[in-house]
Amino acid sequence: MDKKLSFEILLLRCVGCLFVVMVHALIFTGRIHEQNALLSGTRLIFNVGTPVFIFITEFLIAKNYKGSLPTHFISKRIKYLIPPYIVMAIIGSIYKVHESNEPFTTQNILTAAFRNIFMADYNGYFILIIIQFILIHYLFHNKLKKWPAKVVLPVSFAINFAYLAFFNFVPPFGFGSDSIAEYIWYYTSWLPFIGWAFYFALGYYCGKHYDRFIEVLNRNKRIVLVLPFITVIPVLALKFFDLSPVSSSKGIGYLLFAPSIIFLIFYLSNQIKKVPDFVVSISDHSFGIYLTHSVFMRVFVILYLPFSVNVSQFITLPLIYVTCLSVAWVATKYINKVPFGKFIVGPVRNNLKAVKSEKTIQSAYVAERQI
Repeated sequence: MDKKLSFEILLLRCVGCLFVVMVHALIFTGRIHEQNALLSGTRLIFNVGTPVFIFITEFLIAKNYKGSLPTHFISKRIKYLIPPYIVMAIIGSIYKVHESNEPFTTQNILTAAFRNIFMADYNGYFILIIIQFILIHYLFHNKLKKWPAKVVLPVSFAINFAYLAFFNFVPPFGFGSDSIAEYIWYYTSWLPFIGWAFYFALGYYCGKHYDRFIEVLNRNKRIVLVLPFITVIPVLALKFFDLSPVSSSKGIGYLLFAPSIIFLIFYLSNQIKKVPDFVVSISDHSFGIYLTHSVFMRVFVILYLPFSVNVSQFITLPLIYVTCLSVAWVATKYINKVPFGKFIVGPVRNNLKAVKSEKTIQSAYVAERQI
């Protein structure tokens, strides 16, 4: 089994993390200032972050475990996913109560914590999606090796598209009240694995046939470079022509746009000479940054609001982005120095030292501890 990871994943994981943070920076900037088409349109582009992480998860499993799976395949991953998910869900329940203007009673906090944990009602929802795909890969590992890509990819795309299209275009119905219907509609659209099935399938076959995948990208340079500019059109059109109310990564347009961004990053990573230490460090701390940054953004908004009256959104956006990204990085780094820190904000990978010893991107491979 090959447990080596190319720099392409370091770059992809970094970009995915930075995109997710930017999405929330745009959301909170819109709360501080008046929401407008520029903020909304920019957010639509950066929404690809979560699909990127789904792709990475399965890509790594398929690439590293082409033979049989190890005995502790599931437990090794779950033990680093569930504890941070629960801890951050409890922390998130506090700001959920605050944002809903409810009193800080034990009942309200427990209710919010219950929703966060069991309905994934906060930005840690991606962990439950990843866990579903880990279990699916474990159950179907031997069958996946036999199923051809030319069948699985189009079928998974069609199923994923139909599932999301239903929730994108059909209004909530059939429940006791509109609020309950909207709540169920919203979470059913993305929490089940079927809403992300195509990214899983794509990650599997790209990881399994890694060398061929890179060869195809290099052979189709022009298509790879142009594709993101083409596939972003339906993403923007669906929103700005009011064809779909969905403005998140659960929109059907991302089934084409997200893969085009993934392909572009893989291609570009094969063309550059070196990967900056900054990129590797963000990649190493990405799990913790993903989980904690929105908490710090909420604190930032509270502290920043009194000074924001005469400040442009073009100052607020980079300020909240850089500040909260940096604080999340520092928090992840130093909380992990505590013996149980990895179970609070997730583990930090240790790729930076190995990367520094390599000279070129083509020859560099680093040990990967966790997915």
